[in-house]
Amino acid sequence: MPSTRTQTTVVTRAGGVSGVHESTENLLKLLPANFNEKAANSHTWGGSASKDRNNNSLTADMFSPPSSQLSRRKEAKERKFREPFHRENPRTQRDLKEAFTQNDTAARRGSMSWAARHGIKFAARGKSSITNTRTEIKEMMKGKDDEPGFVCDLATLKKFVPILTWLPNYDRAKSLRVDLIAGLVIAFMVIPQGMAYGMLAGMPVEYGLYSSMVPPLIYSIFGGAAHLSLGTNAPISILVADSVTAAIPTDTDCSDDPNSEDCQRILDATLLICLLSGFFYMLFMILRFSIITSFVPDPVLSGFTTGASMIIITSNTKHVFGVTTKRGMIWEVWQSIIEELPNTNWTAFAFFILSYMALLSIKEINRKYKAKMPVPIPEQLVVLVVCTGIVAAFNLDVPKVKDIPSGLRKPQLMNFDDINVLIQPALVCSIVTYILTFNVAKALGEKNGYEVHGDQEFIANSIAAVCGSLTGSYLPSGSFSRSALVGEITGKDGTPLHNVFSVLVVGLVVMFMTPLLYHMPKAIMASIIFVALKNMINIATARKLYKVSKQEWTLWMISFVSTTLLGVTYGILISIVASLGLLVKFQARPATRVMGLLGGEGGLTSKYGTVCLDVKEFSAARELYGIKIFKFEADLHFANKDWFDQKLRKMDERCQWDRLYAVIIDCSAINTIDLTCVKLLERIHRRYQEKNVKLLFANWKAQSMQKVFESSGLYETIGEENFFLKMRGALEVGLARARKRQYEEESRCMDEEDFEGEGHDFLGSSEHNRPMPHPIDSVL
Repeated sequence: MPSTRTQTTVVTRAGGVSGVHESTENLLKLLPANFNEKAANSHTWGGSASKDRNNNSLTADMFSPPSSQLSRRKEAKERKFREPFHRENPRTQRDLKEAFTQNDTAARRGSMSWAARHGIKFAARGKSSITNTRTEIKEMMKGKDDEPGFVCDLATLKKFVPILTWLPNYDRAKSLRVDLIAGLVIAFMVIPQGMAYGMLAGMPVEYGLYSSMVPPLIYSIFGGAAHLSLGTNAPISILVADSVTAAIPTDTDCSDDPNSEDCQRILDATLLICLLSGFFYMLFMILRFSIITSFVPDPVLSGFTTGASMIIITSNTKHVFGVTTKRGMIWEVWQSIIEELPNTNWTAFAFFILSYMALLSIKEINRKYKAKMPVPIPEQLVVLVVCTGIVAAFNLDVPKVKDIPSGLRKPQLMNFDDINVLIQPALVCSIVTYILTFNVAKALGEKNGYEVHGDQEFIANSIAAVCGSLTGSYLPSGSFSRSALVGEITGKDGTPLHNVFSVLVVGLVVMFMTPLLYHMPKAIMASIIFVALKNMINIATARKLYKVSKQEWTLWMISFVSTTLLGVTYGILISIVASLGLLVKFQARPATRVMGLLGGEGGLTSKYGTVCLDVKEFSAARELYGIKIFKFEADLHFANKDWFDQKLRKMDERCQWDRLYAVIIDCSAINTIDLTCVKLLERIHRRYQEKNVKLLFANWKAQSMQKVFESSGLYETIGEENFFLKMRGALEVGLARARKRQYEEESRCMDEEDFEGEGHDFLGSSEHNRPMPHPIDSVL
């Protein structure tokens, strides 16, 4: 009999997956041993159950609920009215537990509930109705022997190679035109930017063009962000240059002599950092290290980019004045610049000023007439062509780029002599580059309606970095300005094909047009870089943070100062450590609040529900007499248990009443509790028990802490009836406790007066035996 395979995952009760492609016979093995016998009994199962031997499938009636449930349903409906809290509306942890363990409640009805009771859970189920369940089981049993394996393999391949998803569905009518325009516009931007950023990275300018070819081509195959422009970027360029300078000190760089031994050593080190970063990306993907993006907040990135801008300005000021300076720390470079000012090349300085003003003017025209122009004017390409033509026509004496090799660079390995000192810089570069690139990709995805996965970005960036290092590319990263322009041109119809068109144009320039760039002045490269820095300097962000949050402003200042003075490598490391330190502080010393009921005692019966707010921040929130509500704004773990106990004791010491009847801990912000804190809660419970104070827990996350509390025995120690799923239940019990205690105290006082009184018979007077009225009685 041929075996028919299914495509539905079946999960056993133990939690393991029995297989995506299990046969019908294997599915039957998961069912009870007496399943077929029961299925054959139509009067037991409430339907005719049969097995079709021809197609090896099960009929829907086999999964019909037992007819014995019909009588139990009627009984369950009657019990629903007798025990509302314990069945349909559990109030405490004990009620919830009984509702789950009860075998004859209405919650066990239905075919899917029957399958779940026997250890079967269907991974993708529809509405929990018998009709939909039967249809799902029928569809699950259908299939052909030669289809499921191929479908699964192709789906897995599409997950890791996104081009297999978007290219077969490519809509030429909608996407081809916008992709072509975006590719041409980005190419016109990349050509001058690539050369400028290549020089910024401490490499000859042609390496910036190499970095704009293979990496974006690889990303269009494996990348998940359709609008991302991968290649050169100013912050990463200076990060790579600074990392190489710190690891391999040299007297000169490639801008002084591209053919020197120092330049060749710098090139090998830069390409080796790119190769190592590709391996680190793959390692991060295996270790699920994408969470690292959560530990670098926006103030740190803003301070880092501003500090990096200061370093970029410092390293490129020599091209503004047309002088040669020494390499070193920022103060050493500025000292060298000041010493070389008498040797300023005023022609180069004039070119810088004019080109800088021209770039800003064309940029303003693009902004002002954006709606009227089909595509923006490529201001960088226009300035580069005009200035290069002027220098070539008049043969002006300015520092020039000079010879740029024609043709593509042949794939080759770099020198590995300095690999030991480059592992740590490569690790830092890979982390920072991934954070910046992923943030750009994520922002593009949110704007254009698609999801970007961190693991997929690791794969794309890893392959791009490894292949790019072999073809002359330094560490590639996502450019926010170019990617945003792609998004504006293509909109939601854009695809990664724009990278292919851009690479084709850059490749044509590298192969046939590099001799025309011989007379390009380096001052033009400096002006392009300085204009790009305008969006990287975020002083306004620092002023805003100072007004809003002093802690985030402190992070910004730490990142900015450390990056500016110590370099981008140490700057980002110090910034990440500071961020983690602030996170530890928040977790170890979270906020605590003393809560009050909105509207006082009348708020308990409000039609809007029970609302508790901080009594310090909201004057309308009133505390109930003898009841304290304590809220802890974090998970409870070993790092903050002492803080929790300290703030709870402080609340008790500052209690404004002579008597404290109940303490309610609001657990709405507590999602997990470790075993260390279980012992703390036991001590707190004993402390309040000695004081005759009721300890209650409200807004309890029952399922997330079920195993810990059951295994530790805390439910038995404190009592499951003291853990409430909502605040209202805890307040009702606390108020009842307060009323009972007040009644006992007043009765005791009246008994003492009876003994002290002379000639007064209080026992016969019902008026004196009645307890004193209290506003709390009006609530209950």
